[in-house]
Amino acid sequence: MGVKNLWDILESCKKTLPLHHLQNKRVCIDLSCWIIQLQNVNKSHCAMRDKVYLRGLFHRLRALIALNCSIIFVADGSIPSIKLATYRRRLKLGIEAGHP
Repeated sequence: MGVKNLWDILESCKKTLPLHHLQNKRVCIDLSCWIIQLQNVNKSHCAMRDKVYLRGLFHRLRALIALNCSIIFVADGSIPSIKLATYRRRLKLGIEAGHP
């Protein structure tokens, strides 16, 4: 569900670096965020049954492995009770994760 306006708050301290700056580093990846991002990119180009987003995930991981990165995946756990009402409301409305 995330933190509302988090990226706006962090904008001033954001740095964009070339991928090779991650060489030999430990990289933590929000797996659900990557999958949603890749699914949304591919929705307009092909049927979801083709699961092209998995190919995108593979290539991202391959690039990090080639840089000798230690990869840590973070996946959604159980929903905290404080967020449960919001989750149920979004589920009823059919609002996709990552979108307001």
